[in-house]
Amino acid sequence: MVNRTIIRLLIILLIPLSSYSQEVITGLQINSRVKMESVDRDAGRTVVTPLLLPFFDDFSGRSVLPDPELWSDSDAFISDDYAMFPPTVGVATLDAIDHLGRLYSNASPYPFMADFLTSQPIRLDSVFSPVKRKITRADSVYFSFYYQPQGRGNAPARNDSLVLEFLAPGETQTIIFPVDTTINGIDTTVMDTVMLEGWRKVWSTSGQSLNTFYASDSLWFRQVMVPVLDSARFYTGDFRFRFRNYASLASGILPDWQSNGDQWNIDYVYLNIGRGIYDTLHRDVAFAAKAPNMLRNYTGMPYNQYRANFVNEMSDSLNIRITNLDGIDYNASYRYEVSRDYQEPFHYYTAGNFFVPPFITSGYVTHQPFARPPVNFVFPIGTQEKVTYTTTHIVNTEANLGRRQNDTIRNVQVFANFLSYDDGTAEAGYGLTPAGAQLAYKFRLNRADSLLAVQMYFNQTLTGGNVKSFYLNVWNDYFGEPGELIYSRFGYEPAYEDSLNQFYTYKLDSIIKIEPGRFPNLIFYVGWEQTTSDNLNLGYDWNNDASANTFYRTFGGWGQSLYAGALMIRPVLGKLKVVGIPETKQAEKLIIYPNPSADGRIVIELPDEVRSNGLTLTVTGTDGRMISQQAFSREPDLSMLPPGFYLLQLISDDHQVIGRGKLIINR
Repeated sequence: MVNRTIIRLLIILLIPLSSYSQEVITGLQINSRVKMESVDRDAGRTVVTPLLLPFFDDFSGRSVLPDPELWSDSDAFISDDYAMFPPTVGVATLDAIDHLGRLYSNASPYPFMADFLTSQPIRLDSVFSPVKRKITRADSVYFSFYYQPQGRGNAPARNDSLVLEFLAPGETQTIIFPVDTTINGIDTTVMDTVMLEGWRKVWSTSGQSLNTFYASDSLWFRQVMVPVLDSARFYTGDFRFRFRNYASLASGILPDWQSNGDQWNIDYVYLNIGRGIYDTLHRDVAFAAKAPNMLRNYTGMPYNQYRANFVNEMSDSLNIRITNLDGIDYNASYRYEVSRDYQEPFHYYTAGNFFVPPFITSGYVTHQPFARPPVNFVFPIGTQEKVTYTTTHIVNTEANLGRRQNDTIRNVQVFANFLSYDDGTAEAGYGLTPAGAQLAYKFRLNRADSLLAVQMYFNQTLTGGNVKSFYLNVWNDYFGEPGELIYSRFGYEPAYEDSLNQFYTYKLDSIIKIEPGRFPNLIFYVGWEQTTSDNLNLGYDWNNDASANTFYRTFGGWGQSLYAGALMIRPVLGKLKVVGIPETKQAEKLIIYPNPSADGRIVIELPDEVRSNGLTLTVTGTDGRMISQQAFSREPDLSMLPPGFYLLQLISDDHQVIGRGKLIINR
C-alpha cells in the first residue's frame, strides 16, 4: 500500500505514473452550467449606457454568469461553490474554461490567456450628485477588490497569473509566451508573441496554492487597493477595467487526466471617489457562505423515506456564517422562514437582535442564535412523490446602505425519488486507477424500497478520453463495508445530458428490492468496476463531505476515501416513473413575444391543451431566486424588471409546472 504522502503528491501532479495510484481528484474540462447560461445570454446582448459611480459588485445576487448590466463578457463563473471563506457569499471565478463552458481550444501545459472579466463603460469623467462636475485627482479615485488563488479548485502554477488592466486607448502591450509546435517532424517549443491593444496593466500576481497564500498573512482573501492617478488617460466617459488570467494545463500522459485548473476567485469589486489607501473597511453586514442543508444525512431523498424517519432526518441546528466588514459594531437581526413550493411560509425562526462586531477583530459571528440557529420544526408529512421546500435566511441591519443582495440566502430542499449527498455542482472530478479498481457508495434506507436506476454526473473531457466501459455494481453490507455483489452488468460508460441538470440515468436490467434479509439494516452500495486504468472523471462536490460513505479498492480489501467531498452518484428508488430528475413529462414551452422585450410588456400564448383558470405566473432570475409571482394574465406587466435574462413558469393550482419559457429584457 502506497503511503498517503505519496498518494497526495501523485494527485497534486495529476500524472498517472504508476499502476498503483488509487484515488485521483482532477479539475473540470467543461462547465455545463456556464455553457447553457452563456448561450441564452448571448442572444440578449445590447449596447449599454455608461455606468455612474460608484461601481460595486460582490457577485452575491447572481449565479453562473456575471451581471450584464455591470460586465460586458461572460467568461467568469459566478457561484458560491469555489471560494474558501469569501468576504461575502458569491464570487467570480476565473479558470481555463471559456464562456461556453468548455476547455479553451488553445489550452496547453504552458501559460495561455484564458478568462476575462471586463466591466461595462463607466463615467469616470464626472459625478452627477448633488450637481454635475468633473472628476479631478483631488477626488482621490481608488479601485479595490479581494482575490484568492485556488479556493476549492486547482492551484494556479507559479508561471500562471492574475492580471488587472485599465482601458488605455492608444497603448499596446507585447506578451511573450511559449507554445508547442512541430518543426520538420520534431515536436518542439517556440516563443510566440501577442499584442494587446488599448490596455495598461496596473496590477498582477503570480500563481500559488491556497495554503501558501494563507501562510503569508493568515488571510483567506487579500484586499488590493489601486489608486487611479492618471487623470489624462483614465478620467474619461467610457473608462473600463478588466481582470484576466493566465492558465496552464497539468501535464498528463493520458487525455482523460488533462483538466481545467488554475482557479482565481474575485470578490467585492469597488470603484469610487473619496477613497484612500486605508479605505479597506466596508459598511456591510452580510452572509459569507451559502445556505446550509436542513437535512442531517442527505441533500435529497424520496419523500416516503423521509416520512419513515422524519425526526432523525432533520438537522438539530445550522451553521450560518455572518460577517461585518466594517470597523464598528452594528445592530442586526436574523431570521429564517420555510415555505413549500410557491406558497406562503409555514414556519418562522426569529433570533432577535444582536450587535455584530467587526470581522477584523472578532471573525464571523459566534452569537449562537445567529451562528447556530436551531432546526425546531420538521418538513410537513405528506403523500406526494415530489415536493420542494425553500428556506430563506435574512439578516437586517442599518449598515448595508443599498448593498442588500448579500443579506439573503436560500436553500431549496428537494424530495424526489433519488438519494444524494451532493449539492448538484461539481468543483472537481474523481477517478480511480488502475484497471480493476472498484468504487462503492454507501446508502441507508428508512424503509424497504426498490432500486430502479443509478444517476451519475461525469465531467466531459476535451477529447472524450474518459468514455470507457465499466461494470455497474450493487452490493449489500457486510459489517460496515461492501459485502455480497448483488448486481453487476458490463457495458455502461460515461454519458451526458445537455441541460442544466447534468445527471445521466443508468437503468438497471431488473428492479432490485432493498429489503431486510438480503440487505442487512437496509444498507446498499452502488458503484463500478473499471476495466482500464483511465480516470472516469466522475463529478465531485467539495462542499459536502460524504467520505465516510465512499469506499474503493484496487488490491486487497476496501478502504474509505481520503478526501472530504461527495461523489455525484444518486440511486433512483420507488416507482417505475422517475419523478426526480430528469422528468418523464416535460412542461409545455410558452410562446412569449416580443422577445427580447424593450419594456417588459409582453404577450404569453398558452398551448391549446392548457386552460388559463387557476394558473400562477412566476418570474425567476438566473440565480434561481423567484422575483415575481402573480395570477396569470395573457398580457402581464413586467416593466419593473431590469435588463437581463428570466425564466417564466406557469404553475397549476396543484403546484405543478405546466409551462415554461425564457424572456430577455433588453432596454
